[in-house]
Amino acid sequence: MIRSNELLTRGVVEIIEEASLKSRLNSGQKLTVKLGIDPTNSQLHLGHYLVLQKLRDFQDRGHQAVLVIGDFTAMVGDPSGKSSKRVALTKKEIQENMRHYADQAGKIIDLKKAKIVYNSSWFNNLGIDGIAELASKVTFAQIMERKEFRQRLKRDDLSMLEFLYPLLQGYDSVMLKADVELGGLDQKLNLLIGRQIQKRYGQQEQDIVLTPLLVGLDGREKMSKTAGNYIAFSDSPNDMFGKVMSIPDSLMKDYFINCTRIPMESIETIFADLSRKRITPMQVKKKLSYEIVLIYHGKDAAKKAQTEFERVFQKRGLPEPEKISSKIGEMSALDFVVNLDMFASRSEARRLIEQGGLKINREKITQPDKKIKVRVGTIAQIGKLKAVKITAKKE
Repeated sequence: MIRSNELLTRGVVEIIEEASLKSRLNSGQKLTVKLGIDPTNSQLHLGHYLVLQKLRDFQDRGHQAVLVIGDFTAMVGDPSGKSSKRVALTKKEIQENMRHYADQAGKIIDLKKAKIVYNSSWFNNLGIDGIAELASKVTFAQIMERKEFRQRLKRDDLSMLEFLYPLLQGYDSVMLKADVELGGLDQKLNLLIGRQIQKRYGQQEQDIVLTPLLVGLDGREKMSKTAGNYIAFSDSPNDMFGKVMSIPDSLMKDYFINCTRIPMESIETIFADLSRKRITPMQVKKKLSYEIVLIYHGKDAAKKAQTEFERVFQKRGLPEPEKISSKIGEMSALDFVVNLDMFASRSEARRLIEQGGLKINREKITQPDKKIKVRVGTIAQIGKLKAVKITAKKE
């Protein structure tokens, strides 16, 4: 548990309204604290960690944590930060995406004490009269405060459905009678509209806690599946350790603050020692990688991942191959990698190959369409920290 004085400071960039929230916290009232996540893909990643951990921080202080899995709003698609319309998801895709969402979130929050809800449970029954009433609560001018809306409207690339998204998210708060809503900085307008809608429905307005956006592995863009610069909660310990080790040094402190539970005093000491050259960036990054793997996989796995990283990189060894079955015969390098079921999408597998992350029997393959012969005994290195050995034919 973080210290009480860090609840509203660590990993927080803005609070609306801070005086109101502090008053509520000091009153001893049990607050309903809401976090919504749309299952637009099947994996939660480190970009989700901070808001989930903030939800856990409130939960640890006796408040009611509510995780809203937006199975209905995922069909609409949150336009926040989007410069183009997102491809619509089907109900079947959303159902598949969210199958393991609660389990993944449970790595951070206490599922036994949390309330997990699906917003289709109220939207499916809202009806046209309810939608009309909801739409009357917010003005067109308020929605158009969003910069990307104005830009996209000029290109005729903004659907009326996307206009509704902030209202739908706000209606979640009405149904839950939320006292506090958590979200990333890019959610600010959505959360403010939630306050407006609560007021129009005669409820006390929720207070808002906004967290920073985590920059991904590329050191440039927000961590996301779309950008391919993410670290998934479900990544193996070795893959997770190696990915953290690949981040730019400039991001290390942000990751310590926003992706670990290391006390702030200890973080300041680490970076003071680094600035005085008492420790090296490599030592700091290994500490960071260990602490992140620890959260998702435990102490033993974190130790083993560090040992494997040191063996592979510092002793120039090869990753220990995982025995696996595969289709046998001639196929493209891309088909081979996709058949290993290690990547969430074909485009991710293609990107790995094009970036030089595939070796077949020690030969680097950079062309996804290159034909290769796969046999029992074939050894493939996938990225820097993953290797497989084909031991059987997959039927």
